[in-house]
This record gives sequence, C-alpha cells and structure tokens, in this order.
Amino acid sequence: MKGIKAFIAVSLLGILLAGLSACGENDKGSYFSNEEEALKHFIQKEDVKGNIDLVTTVKDEKLLVTQTREKTYFVGELAKGKNGYYTERISDNVAMEDGGSWELNTLGGNEYTIYFEKDKEDLGYIQLSNGEYNTLLVKGHTITKKGLTLTSAIKRVEVVKD
Repeated sequence: MKGIKAFIAVSLLGILLAGLSACGENDKGSYFSNEEEALKHFIQKEDVKGNIDLVTTVKDEKLLVTQTREKTYFVGELAKGKNGYYTERISDNVAMEDGGSWELNTLGGNEYTIYFEKDKEDLGYIQLSNGEYNTLLVKGHTITKKGLTLTSAIKRVEVVKD
C-alpha cells in the first residue's frame, strides 16, 4: 500500500511539473505567427494609450518601453518561442514626473537597468518617440552600485506605436 501511495504522489508531482513547464514560456498562452500580431495583442491586452518604443538590446532581446498612460511607463518584452511570437510584461507600472529608473530581468534571465531623464542627450541616452523622456538601458542591476561606468545596452530603437 505504501508503494502505491508513493507512486501516486510521484505521478501527481510529475503531472504538476509538466503543467508548470508548459506554462513557463508564456503564461498567457497567446502565441502569434508574426511579431505584428503579437504587438497588436499586447497593445490591446495592456490597454496602451501612449507610445511604445521597441528597444533591441546588444543581446538581441526586444524590449517594449511602453507609455501606458500620461507619465506612466512599464517595460514588456517581445519574444519568439516554440509556438510563435508572444509578449510579456517584465516590469510594473512606474509613474514619473522628471524621470526615474528601475531594474528589470528579461525573459531570458538577463539583468538590465533602465533610466528615464528629461533633456539628457549624453551617455548614450536615446529620445523616446513621444519626446517626453530620453532613456538609457544598461547591462546589470546598477542603481545601488557606486562608481560604475554606464554603457548603453541599446543596439537600436524602433517606434511600434506613436
């Protein structure tokens, strides 16, 4: 009887782990045949009223710097999985006045820090399509580290929605 209970417990654990791994790549289950369809779904799902700039990193990750409402931003990611293209939010909403910064992790596990500043045109900052902020994306979590040289991790920027 003990052997049967152990077998059932192991079987249930296996089923649970298989279910979790199937959901791990994209918890929403929304895959699309191309990037454009995935981005349309992202705009609708997140109810984006502002601009979206697609930032391609030096590691070829596609981050979606998203203005969801006036002065409120978050970062999402456009990725390709086994079943097609999908998008995921990788940061919370952040309300800003003069600027801000926060750390984030991509779906692939890479760490970045994103900075937003008004009228900042040096150190690799790139102006967002709405003209409100300039942004810098750097490798690593850098907010609490002192004396670092910030090097841009931005390969290119494209406007997805303006």
